[in-house]
Amino acid sequence: MTEAALYILTGLTLYAGGHHLYLGASRQPVSGLHLQLGGLYWLLAGFALTSGLTVQSSNLEILLPAGKLQISFGILLWLAVLWHVAFRTGLKPLFLLDLMTAGWAIFLVRNLIEPNSLLYADVTPVNQTLASGETLDFFYSRISPWWTAVEVGMLVSLVFCFYAGYRLYRQGHKPRALLILAGAGLLGLVTLHDHLVSIQAIRSGYLAPFGFLLFLLPASLYPLWLNWRKRRAAPVAPVIRNLAYMPEQASFHADISQLSTPPLRPAPAVPVPSVTGSQGPRAAFVERETRQGRPAMQPVAVAVAKETVAGTAAPSAPPPVDTATVTAVTDSLIDIAVYATMALNRFKRGDADPQTLESLCRKIRTRAIKTRRLTHKLLPDELQDNGGDRKKT
Repeated sequence: MTEAALYILTGLTLYAGGHHLYLGASRQPVSGLHLQLGGLYWLLAGFALTSGLTVQSSNLEILLPAGKLQISFGILLWLAVLWHVAFRTGLKPLFLLDLMTAGWAIFLVRNLIEPNSLLYADVTPVNQTLASGETLDFFYSRISPWWTAVEVGMLVSLVFCFYAGYRLYRQGHKPRALLILAGAGLLGLVTLHDHLVSIQAIRSGYLAPFGFLLFLLPASLYPLWLNWRKRRAAPVAPVIRNLAYMPEQASFHADISQLSTPPLRPAPAVPVPSVTGSQGPRAAFVERETRQGRPAMQPVAVAVAKETVAGTAAPSAPPPVDTATVTAVTDSLIDIAVYATMALNRFKRGDADPQTLESLCRKIRTRAIKTRRLTHKLLPDELQDNGGDRKKT
């Protein structure tokens, strides 16, 4: 079970290391953080693979070489973690770092020289025959004094990581400091567990590869969490729902390209005499509308001409209420509201296409002019002038 987990860890760390190296090399400028994480993951892959071979081995010919490779990868990992924290936090006491680097280098060379690695002083195979006749083969080992020095080096490296993270936290870089402190704390707990295994206080296997994984995971997952938060904080396009479908009023459920304004039948043009005085602007507007080919507003033009020529307009009886005209006015107002709502929704979505908005605005203008003309038909003759104000005598 343990060796299977170690082999799975080997594959995952190989992929993670390649991914970080690709991210670091593909960015401009080159990301040093991703390159460091990629190198650490690949060292961890070698450490996990040799650890699996050590656990799986059943004879000294495989156990001792695999154990030496395992401890060598572990020493390189501790050295890489030390310098990674130094660059990540900006704390680089060169004398201390050089001294610790020299110590780990001595451990590495000594581990390669020792026949039984730095972990074992000696390894003695033992054969025991049970009463049933079955023979058990196991090893009797004694921990080397060099391993105590290695554990002191681990403790010093962890203290440096904790101090660097604490110093970074005091400087105000709290998220990055918490990542380092959390990773160092998890690695410290696993290191304590392995120490208890070494002194045979508990019977278990070494979990150092998983400790390094717990150290690297926060640094790898934190950028992903930041990107997720940015995506959640980004404004989401509002859900625009169609208005109620009322075929007798407007077909605004259709696409913009299907919307069309029914053409207005122009009324016969009425010659408007040149007028001056208080009626000048209104007469000029009617004349300009007629010249530009727009339907002339006959009721207004007639009222202006009549009042201008005759001087006064005799009050007429209020016309009967035209139900068809009221319905047409209501339909036009609904169309105006629909087109305005569609334009506002496009602005909210950020889909402000100039051609579409121009089409909507033209439709709103056309409907507004039509509604104005229809409402003038509903007014009495004496109220159809001056915007509904009764003519003063």
